[in-house]
Amino acid sequence: METVRRDLHQTTAAVSGLLTKYSKLAASASTSYSSSGLLKDDLTRRKEELETEIDGTIDTFAAQIERLYSFHATAQPPPSASATHALERHREVLSEYKRDYARTKASLRDAEQRANLLGSVREEISAFKSSSNSSATDALLSERNHIDNSHRMADATLDQAYATRAEFAAQRAGLTGIQARMSGVVAQVPALNSIVGMINSRRRRDSVIMGSVMAGCVLLILWYLFG
Repeated sequence: METVRRDLHQTTAAVSGLLTKYSKLAASASTSYSSSGLLKDDLTRRKEELETEIDGTIDTFAAQIERLYSFHATAQPPPSASATHALERHREVLSEYKRDYARTKASLRDAEQRANLLGSVREEISAFKSSSNSSATDALLSERNHIDNSHRMADATLDQAYATRAEFAAQRAGLTGIQARMSGVVAQVPALNSIVGMINSRRRRDSVIMGSVMAGCVLLILWYLFG
């Protein structure tokens, strides 16, 4: 179990470092999009490699958390409250990392969409200036290019919507788990009240019995002395 805990700390640091690199690369990519409307080849390669590494590290982090949960569930004696709290904190950190990663990824998509839109405007201006000399075939090709750009923008918007929906689903699952734990606690309260009531009733019954026995003893002593 201690080995898993150490691995969790190492993976946490690794994910944090990778997200920092990804954020810096996203800033460089946004600048590249703004200046030229295109992403440089080396930035594209680094972006893809870094996203692959982040995805793998986050999956490893999640697997380590689940493994430690399994250890806690079967540990004898049960883990301390501080260990349980630390494990819950790891799960919260994982959710925060996923949200940060999704936000940075979405900002990159937004920059790409803006670059595509800027490129479309430039193409339209160029096509307008040369429209007097362009042929019908050139006009059709230009229109097809506009349609392709619109399709790319629509696909990017749908990807962002799917990512947002997935994040909402994860948050809903977390809230459902919290609600279930609260319901379990509330369900236990009536049982505790019932147990306390039974204890109080037994104490009152024992008091009555003891009083009766003592009174009988006193009466017997008086009868023996004066009878």
